[in-house]
Amino acid sequence: MALLCLALGSACAHYRVQAPGAAGAGATEPKGEVLWSLAWGLVQERPRVDNCQDQALAEVTQSTNVGFALISVLTLGLAMPQQVEWRCAKAQPTPGDLGVRPVPPPETGEAP
Repeated sequence: MALLCLALGSACAHYRVQAPGAAGAGATEPKGEVLWSLAWGLVQERPRVDNCQDQALAEVTQSTNVGFALISVLTLGLAMPQQVEWRCAKAQPTPGDLGVRPVPPPETGEAP
């Protein structure tokens, strides 16, 4: 019984993709959901990323566990659940006017 609990408790996989540098520093707490891939990947759910307010993603993690693997095996791959979590990137400053007024060119004193 202990061996079964050990096997079930440790059998999971995690994959993480993170943007390099400062872009990879997440500004939000992780948010996620369970997504399903059906008919051997022909039909795939898309995550509803609604917390980033038009910012990029800083990090995405995909996880599976023994229960998800068991569902996949019992359905012969027809249904495959997986947990997907994401963090949004920090807001990037937009290029443009910084509020500094342009300096007029000096007058040369020449008549046109």
